[in-house]
Order: sequence, then C-alpha cells, then structure tokens
Amino acid sequence: MKWLPKFQWTSVGHRLFLLCFVGISVSIAIMGYYFYEKSTRIIQDKVGSITQQTIQQSGERLDLIMEEYGTRSFYLLGSKKLQQGIKDDFKDNYEREETNKDIGEFIANLLNSKNDLINLYLFGEYANSYKYATGYTSIPGATDALRRTDWYRDIVAGDGKIVWFGMRQSLVPKPWADERWQGAVFCFGRAIKDMNDLNRVIGVMLIEIDPATILSQIDLGEVGSSMIVDERHRIVGEREEGQLLKSIPFSMPEGTGSFETKTIDGKRTMVAHTRLLNGWYLVGLIPAQALVRESKMLGWFTLYLAAGFMAVALGYAWFAARQLNKPVQRLLQGMQEARKGNFDVQILANRKDEFGLLSRGFNTMIARIKELIDELYIQQLLQKELQLKMFASQINAHFLYNTLDSIHWISKIHKVDEISTMIHSLSSYFRINLSEGREFVKVGEVVAMIEHYFEIQKIRFEDRIVWSLTAAPEVLSCEVLKFAFQPIVENAIFHGIEKKKGSGRVTVAWKRQEDRLLFEVTDDGVGMRPGQLNELREALSEHESIRTGSNFAMKNISSLLKITYGPDYGLTIDSEWGAGTRVTMALPIVHAPNEQK
Repeated sequence: MKWLPKFQWTSVGHRLFLLCFVGISVSIAIMGYYFYEKSTRIIQDKVGSITQQTIQQSGERLDLIMEEYGTRSFYLLGSKKLQQGIKDDFKDNYEREETNKDIGEFIANLLNSKNDLINLYLFGEYANSYKYATGYTSIPGATDALRRTDWYRDIVAGDGKIVWFGMRQSLVPKPWADERWQGAVFCFGRAIKDMNDLNRVIGVMLIEIDPATILSQIDLGEVGSSMIVDERHRIVGEREEGQLLKSIPFSMPEGTGSFETKTIDGKRTMVAHTRLLNGWYLVGLIPAQALVRESKMLGWFTLYLAAGFMAVALGYAWFAARQLNKPVQRLLQGMQEARKGNFDVQILANRKDEFGLLSRGFNTMIARIKELIDELYIQQLLQKELQLKMFASQINAHFLYNTLDSIHWISKIHKVDEISTMIHSLSSYFRINLSEGREFVKVGEVVAMIEHYFEIQKIRFEDRIVWSLTAAPEVLSCEVLKFAFQPIVENAIFHGIEKKKGSGRVTVAWKRQEDRLLFEVTDDGVGMRPGQLNELREALSEHESIRTGSNFAMKNISSLLKITYGPDYGLTIDSEWGAGTRVTMALPIVHAPNEQK
C-alpha cells in the first residue's frame, strides 16, 4: 500500500482504537448471521409442525376413504345375486339376464356412487366371471395362468380381507384387461366366499379406482410433494408414475408419526409421515429451501444492514491501514527473509513507538539465532567426530592381533589347549574388530565376533554361563556399526550373571520387524531396581555430549546410534529386580553394497 499517505503517531494504542470499529462491524455481521439462522430455524419448525399436522389430517381422510371402499366392497360380497351369478345358479337364461342387470345397477348405485370406479373384475373359480366398466358384462373365465399370478394368489390368501395393491398399472392381463384406460390405477382386491360355506372361496374381486381420488387427498400444493409408501418401503401412491413401486431413497423412522430433516439426493428435505390403518405410510417431502422463502426477505434486510455497518467499518480500517501497514510490512519482509535462511537481515528500527521496540527486538533475536545456529552446527560436527574416534581408537587392533596370533601358535606348540582356544577366539575377535578399518560391517561378522567373545568368557566362567545366539537369515547381509554390540553383551555378563549366585543364561537374537533391525540381549541375572532403571532410562534420553561415570557405555552407545542413524533409533531397556534384564537396540535396515535385499 505505497499509495497510502504517511502519518507519524507516537502510540500504537491510538491506531488500535480505530481497529475496534472493525471488531464492531464483525460483531454486527456475526449477530446478523445468527439472527438470520435462528429466525430460519423457527420458521422451519413452524412450517414443519404445520406440515406434520397436514399430513396427519390427510392420513385420516385417506383412512376414511379406504375404509369406505372396504365397506362398499363388503356389501358387494354379501350380495345374494352376485353369489348366484358367480356360481351360475340360474334356472334359465331369463333369470340370468335379470340377475346380471340387477347386479350392474347395484354396482353403479353403491360401489360407483362417486363415479371414481374404473374397472371391477369378478373372477369366478368355478363358473362365471364378470367385469364392470361402463356396464356389467361377462368376461372369459379365470384360467390356471391367471390363478398363478402373484396378485391373484395374494387375494385368495387374504381369506376375504382387503388386499391393497396401491397405485400401479393394471394388474389384469389380456384378454380381461380394459384397454380404454392407459394410465395407472389404484387397486385392491378381496376373495369372494360362498355365503353357505365360508371356508370355500368361489371367486376373486379386483377393484380399480381412479387414482385422482386418492391423490387429491394428499396434495401439499406447491410447497412440497407427498407419497404413499407400503410396509416394504415401496412407493404405491405418487403423482409421478415413473416413481411407482420404487424404494424410497431414505429410511423410514419408527413410530406412528414424525417430522425429521434428511438429506435426499444431496438436498436437505423435511420429511413428515403418519401411519395409515392398513400399515402403509403417508409421507410428505418438503425441500428446506421452500420452508424458508418467507425468511429470505428478513435475510436480505439483515444483509443490507450488516453491509452498511461494514462499509462504515471499512472506512476506519482503511485509515488504520495507512498508519499500520508500513512498519508491519517491514517486519513481515524481515521474517520472510529469515524463513528463507537469511539470518543476516536487519530491518529499520528508528521509530519511537511500539513498532520501534518490535523492530529492535526482531533484529536482536535474528542476530542471536544466527549465533546459536553457528554454535550448534560446530558442536554437532565436533561431537560426531569425537564419538566416532573414541570408539574406533579404543584398541590398537593391529598390534594386539599380531601379538595374540604369536601367543596362539606358542600355546599350540606346548599343547596348552585352553590358552590356545582363548587366544584363538580373542585373535579372531580382534581380526573382525579390525575389519580393514571399516566402521560398518555385516551382521554376520558381528555374530561371529560375539561368538568368539562368548567362547572367551566360557573359558573364564565355565558352566556358570549358558548362552544362545540366533540371527534371522534375512538380516545377515545388513550393515551395522561394529562397535555398538559387544559392550551390551559384556554388560549382561558382568552386571547381570556375575553378580548372581549360581549359573545364568544370556540370549542374543537378531531379527527383523517391518523396516527395523532389532538386536536383543536378554539375561536372567540380578536385574535392576526401579530407581536404577529409571536413572538409566533418563540417561539414555538426555541429549548432551559424551558422558562419564555411571552408565557411560550405554549412554555413549545410545548417543552414537542417534548420531549415526537419527533420533528414531537407539536403545530401550526393560528390567526386573531378581528376574533379569532385556536390552533392545533398534536400527534401520541397511543392506550392504551389491547385496540383494
């Protein structure tokens, strides 16, 4: 903001006072937002409650209509003339024609009194079948194929009770179907029983009603949509015929009636439902946006009011930015340079206010950080070099190896087998330890070195020490630091087994665990008391340079591992007084050159 004019005030507090107006504007915006949200929820709850009441009232009206259909169909089942026609119990054709005429008038006056009947099918099991549409006529009798259809068997299994099928395309196939009506129908059926033998089904009644009669009772208008859902959660009543018999895209809540908000097809939708007497559900779906149309005007008013206050606050913020931008930008630029690694950066600090203090403090801090980084870098280089040289220079391996080799052959000549064996093991130990000056050797070489070390100690302690050493074949070719392992085995013998009365066991194992190489040394010696164990663990967790005194070897090994491999690797110790100690070394998997993984 170089275009902003320059002002010189001696106190940042004066300029911070102006920033309070920004806080006020933000507060107004937040209050306006929560006010709008709260009013929206209240409107949603109110409209939702009204919708639930509407659905319940529509459900009650629907129950009355369906109950009325059931009553009318029941009267038809009890008609003696219908029973006579179904069973073909006539004396002559004249009686048949008169009876059929009376049945047609009865249906027209009773069952189709509201002119909502599309088709009425009466399928006789043994004799005649009839259909009523514009009139009452005979139709072909029921065939075995018709009797095997699901809807036909469901009606017969209903044993005279109403079987509701809901809104769908006509269930009746050709040649019985009425091709004049091409749309969906609302249908139900009942089994016709012999009035003289109620255990005998003599026919099936299927009634198809104009679905507009049903849908007119559940219309929610422009606010939302409604549907009838059966007990299997399929849509059996809906204005969009393409949705009929499809499963609803949400779970139906338990209970006889409820009002919930669900996400349907990625949109928040208010779902209200009530249960009908036949076990079905009447469901109302109202998009959440439709419920808050009345609150939009309130939202716009709140937005305009908040925008006005924000405009005023913006003027104050602009003025405050003129005063605060320049020193802040200087400080930010200095911080960015420091983040890039330029610790020689210094910013102008000639102001007399709080920003002047911050600038001078920043310059002092950057200078001090540079000094500390230089000191730490030098210390780490010296520490790494010192620790590596310390371990490498513990033994003059060339001189000792040549001398021990001479002693070995002299003891061979004089047939002193114990001395020959000890000197041979010690000579082999130093030969591997020398390893042509290499700091890293293979695990297989370290295994051989520890075996020679055990042979030497076996001669000294005889039967007091029982040892075992195992190594997984896949780790033998891995490279490790050669100086880090023998001291741990030595600690197990001299601090664990030697202090124990009687014999003891030392177990050494190499194994792989995921991407780590584990070296474990376990003894059943005297172990450590809790205080000693805590002291040793604390020493291993410290980060200072080489340490002397107690825990010297273990501390230096841990430091060496962390310097060489990183802070995620090192030693862990578990011990119990009187039971023994286990030391675990964790190392990365490092394969030797030209070796297969």
